[in-house]
Amino acid sequence: MNTSKKILTATVTIGTLLILLTGCGKKGGNGITDPVESSPTIESVMPGEGTVGTELTISGSDFSSDATVKVGTVTADVVEFSSSTTLYVTVPSGITGNTALDITVTNGDGGEITSSSAFTAIDPVLSFVNSATKPSGNIGSTVIIDGKAFGDSQGDSRVLFSDGAGGTIPATIASDDDWFDTFIVTTVPSGAEDGPVFVETEIGASSSLDFNVTDAATFSPSTINWTQTTSLPQGLSGHRAVYTPIDDASGNTNSFVHVSGGRDTSAISQKDVFYGQINTDGTISSWNTATALPDSISFHASVVATPFNSKVSGKGFIYALGGVDNTGEPVSSVHFASLNEDGSINSWNTNQALPEPLHSLGAVVFRSAIYIAGGATTGDNPTEKVYKAAIDTSGNLGAWEELASMPSPRMYHGFQSFGAFLYAVGGEGAAESPDDGDFNNNDTKFSTVVYAKINLRTGDITTDGWSINVDEMSKPRSKHSALVTGGNLFVSSGLYAGSGQGSSENTFAQINSDGSVGAFGGATGSNTLQSEGGQNLYNQAAISYIDADGVAHVMILGGDDVNNPGNKQSDVLFY
Repeated sequence: MNTSKKILTATVTIGTLLILLTGCGKKGGNGITDPVESSPTIESVMPGEGTVGTELTISGSDFSSDATVKVGTVTADVVEFSSSTTLYVTVPSGITGNTALDITVTNGDGGEITSSSAFTAIDPVLSFVNSATKPSGNIGSTVIIDGKAFGDSQGDSRVLFSDGAGGTIPATIASDDDWFDTFIVTTVPSGAEDGPVFVETEIGASSSLDFNVTDAATFSPSTINWTQTTSLPQGLSGHRAVYTPIDDASGNTNSFVHVSGGRDTSAISQKDVFYGQINTDGTISSWNTATALPDSISFHASVVATPFNSKVSGKGFIYALGGVDNTGEPVSSVHFASLNEDGSINSWNTNQALPEPLHSLGAVVFRSAIYIAGGATTGDNPTEKVYKAAIDTSGNLGAWEELASMPSPRMYHGFQSFGAFLYAVGGEGAAESPDDGDFNNNDTKFSTVVYAKINLRTGDITTDGWSINVDEMSKPRSKHSALVTGGNLFVSSGLYAGSGQGSSENTFAQINSDGSVGAFGGATGSNTLQSEGGQNLYNQAAISYIDADGVAHVMILGGDDVNNPGNKQSDVLFY
């Protein structure tokens, strides 16, 4: 036999022996052949950080359905076999915190694999409360907590509020679906006072955010007492006003109102932006001129995103969305500018354009996103479309996402949010020009309120879509103001049947816990906007806010005159 043949023969013999050993297994003491242990692998463990109760996704190969998993030295109680390549594991109690831990998968036949330092249980991280770093709310109001390492099940973890005396009060978690690793839904507990709110898990406690527990905002619309304050620099209609809280260097919150765009007595759209500081007595001492808009617009929408309602940096941002240009055509442009401590604003920048040209649309900010609904497209035709766009920390908007549409097209409506609900109030359902002051044409105006619940996890409208509220306003109304204040939906002025303002000037209804709105009642008395120096208004601007004493306020700014359309007003009145 030559040398090469010897090598070949030896190779075949060894290979055959290996195959036989692999196929036959090994014999135990009882003579029964035992199977060879499997050889699982781990490719990844996600997430790499969390806490007790965090669900881990372990990806790899050759996992058995009876596999067990250790996190560090502690065996997990919950292991879900999805496939031979995926296991879902709940991090067990008793693990060591703030230390990189091994993850070990052991198959039922003894095959085992360890991924070294694959997971670290960390203290919880609290980032935002109600999408803000300056959160506030009444006792019993919904609180949404964002962060990480909360755990995908609550277990012994808690959300703790201050009791005002150095102790804490745990918040109630209504259901298992309200606690996730990065997201918790709860309510402000009874007895809570101003002070820190934080999350506590088995591993540790998060840093805290100061939570302002507001009193139930007092509001008595049946005894309205309007007071006049410093007038706008010029008469305007189709302008927009926003309430803007801004903290100074000492942490004190100052209240501002910003007014943008609109049409003057010549019916020409404006670029002007004005702002004034709201004094503790509700008055405005003077109006200041801010950086002008890039384009002349009216009948646009305006909102602000600040640390009080969004995950934004600095003092926040003001937005102008859509509107009508000086040719009378709707535009799709969106502009935004950063705010300064003194209420002034910096240069305007272009942001994510609207999905289509729109004017007289509704817009609100909720959980670091702008929601828009309805409005008029080309030819002053109303739309039922609803969209949202996320706001990042720099104030930029993400892409507009289309949500469930309203039951029917509407423009010149009121649009507000309260809790997890959106509300569209009244409005016009047929083509009508913005300046038209014909209040007797009620066939196409709405007296209805439609509302929709927001999925707090996704930001989308829930699968239930929009509901038509059972109770309606006493009269169809459009080009009015609709505000949420003191737990009520408050509606003022606008176009409706009957001349003068009188008993129909204002109406209000309580918002119920299920999102519906109760019966509307009168809200005027003898003290009306008109009697206090205003006019029979439509296309006015309005804001609502709560002062440091927990008192709810409404402010009406400018507007057109129903009795003399084109007679733009500069009066500012508050209640």
